[in-house]
Amino acid sequence: MPCKDITEVIHIVLDSEDRLKEYRFAKRTCGQGVGAESLLIDQLAGRNLSELLTIGADDFLTEYPIYDEIEEFLSLKHLFAIQSALEVLTGKEPGRKGDAFAAGEITYEDGETTVYGRIVIDVVTEKIKSCGNCGSCGSEKAETGRGENEQRRAARATTAACEVPL
Repeated sequence: MPCKDITEVIHIVLDSEDRLKEYRFAKRTCGQGVGAESLLIDQLAGRNLSELLTIGADDFLTEYPIYDEIEEFLSLKHLFAIQSALEVLTGKEPGRKGDAFAAGEITYEDGETTVYGRIVIDVVTEKIKSCGNCGSCGSEKAETGRGENEQRRAARATTAACEVPL
């Protein structure tokens, strides 16, 4: 049975050239991954700090098409969690309690930078246009977000179908 803990923590390691080496995104109490613990490591490993901070949701989804709503939500949640932590590292955000990322620890050792802290799920989820795609709130914003997501998925599927060699 899944735990009921909604507090999430993220641990990011950058190499000596400020490129993403690894990250883990998990629930605080049970350590269970949020989706897969390092869901986007194959897509993001080796990208430098400035590139990680500037990649937008639409650009990411264009580069890595995702056709499943839940996987899309989890992927964007991971992306925004990483960006929130890196914004604190670079001084763009303060990293206080109540911010998207509340810094717990930032260390520099053996040429690597490690960033660890708590992710405020509501703040990160708010960054995702569809409010989490659940629709349970019934809000106009959730309905608009679902429609936009469906249009993006349809456009990506059409583009992918056109690119399939015959």
